[in-house]
Amino acid sequence: MIRQEKRMTTATPKIGLFGGIFNKDGKLLVKKREQDESLPGEWDLPGGAVEADANAAAIDERIVSEELLREVEEETGIQVAPFQRMPAMYPAVNKGGSDWAFGIIVGVTSLSPTKGNWRFVSPRELGILARFPEGKRLVSGYGKRMHRLCLRMLASRDCPNPEYRAQAGEMLQKIQQADSNA
Repeated sequence: MIRQEKRMTTATPKIGLFGGIFNKDGKLLVKKREQDESLPGEWDLPGGAVEADANAAAIDERIVSEELLREVEEETGIQVAPFQRMPAMYPAVNKGGSDWAFGIIVGVTSLSPTKGNWRFVSPRELGILARFPEGKRLVSGYGKRMHRLCLRMLASRDCPNPEYRAQAGEMLQKIQQADSNA
């Protein structure tokens, strides 16, 4: 009888970094995915995945900052000064733990993006966008990863609009309660 060994396979987690940019009214910037990207026509935060060869370096705050700010500039044309200190990171992990995403507040801007198709949204506008049909909605849909990341940013102290902070906090709480009742 020949005995075969079972080998453990190691999954390389994908690490997504997404930037939270507010306008002076406290609305959050979302951008439309281009035709050459996955899920074209859907909306998400500016940012993207850390390249696989840089995953190990992603624990270095400087690398995280550089990668995120590079993505923000590539996708929106907005140049942001390097962080003096690393802002709070809002994590979202898909089931199974192989896909990590971090929302990082970049700041408030009076600038309009110069690249891509974009808009600034309130919590209610975000909820409507998340419910649109596939191909036109917020990536992953209502109550899912990107929606939660956006709501966490809107609910943060960094959001300059207290009304939006309260709305986003209530919406996030309802989503979490629905999850626990499911």
